[in-house]
Amino acid sequence: MKLLTFLGTGKYEETIYVLREHEREQAARYAPVASCAFLQPSELIVFATEDAESAHGNALRSSVTVPVTFVPIPLGKDERELWQIFASIAANVRPRDEVAFDITHGLRSSPLLGLFAAAFLRAGLEVNVRAILYGAYDVGKIISPGKTPMFDLSPMLGLLEWASAADRFNRTGDARYLATLVEKQRNTLARAAQGDHAALEQIGALGNLASTLSKISEGLRLIRPHQVMDQVAGLSERVERARPALERAATAQPFQLLLDRVIETYQPLASPSSTEPHVRLRQTLEIERCLIHWYAERELWVQAVSLAREWLVSWVMVQLGIVNITQRDMRERISNVLGNEANDWVKARQAHQPFESIFLANLPNVEQVLELWKPLTDARNDVLHAGMRSDPRKPEDLIEQIKEHIKTLDTLAL
Repeated sequence: MKLLTFLGTGKYEETIYVLREHEREQAARYAPVASCAFLQPSELIVFATEDAESAHGNALRSSVTVPVTFVPIPLGKDERELWQIFASIAANVRPRDEVAFDITHGLRSSPLLGLFAAAFLRAGLEVNVRAILYGAYDVGKIISPGKTPMFDLSPMLGLLEWASAADRFNRTGDARYLATLVEKQRNTLARAAQGDHAALEQIGALGNLASTLSKISEGLRLIRPHQVMDQVAGLSERVERARPALERAATAQPFQLLLDRVIETYQPLASPSSTEPHVRLRQTLEIERCLIHWYAERELWVQAVSLAREWLVSWVMVQLGIVNITQRDMRERISNVLGNEANDWVKARQAHQPFESIFLANLPNVEQVLELWKPLTDARNDVLHAGMRSDPRKPEDLIEQIKEHIKTLDTLAL
């Protein structure tokens, strides 16, 4: 394991570093010396300016028994130099290395640089960050003169994981990564409960919530509106059941701040409220149309155009009094009718002749529907067939067309 640390030009004084998590104490002038005693690394890599190495290099080398490598870095006086320091850190770590950081010394920017670098290395290079130690010298002077508490800040990397998961959720509506972190919290709390059945039952609500979030996200990604509606309908209840367990975990605080946003994002997609079949059917179409917009707002164009085309078939079926809108054979029959009549409508228009529908004469907005059918279906096919045609549309053109098709769907009354 490598121990990475920083060194400045300050006047470092002897103190007793106390790592409470391991119930260890170590007298040292330099915090990395204590960290070496606590963690037993195979090497110590020190990022320091020339002045810092000149002032403390020899003393630090003589205080540890592991090989020490000094890596020269700039002062960090501007953004460019801060990126140079980050590049130096990254250059001394290989993918899947096991590393630890001591971020006690150095400039005031060093702890932040160390923490951010550790977060990136863990996520980007799959580095195993064993610890991020920080000696709180000023705190020690207040609460216990002569002793300096040393904290392992690596659990705070979880905050950055929550931030990443929250960003993904806000941009795409995908809660799978939030669900993964919730499941981790459940596992941690379950291990700590140690047979406390009442606590375990409470903690189990986290598993149910994580499962619901995953199912909603999977349903959204695979365009399963009815599954999404069913799962969202029970989301608020599962959130409320999970709140007591979340309050038991300090590291789950970020997720608690997101709960209301999660409910707000998904709630418009919940199952219809009416139990009357015909009203419920129209409410379902309204929710599906809301979902089409939900996809478009998050630039999920494949899902948006796929659902839009199927929504138009469902809308026609409802207008014709067909109740079972998921019956496959009937959907295919309606699609064929739409295709044939759309062709006839185009021919009549090209010939400057009036169009008379054969099978859809009683359909409201029939000409508007037939005008939309072919370009909407073509856009859907262009997307789902991966552009495998002689004249595939450019992505930006497809997106604009999909937006216009969605606007047209909004004009169809329910």
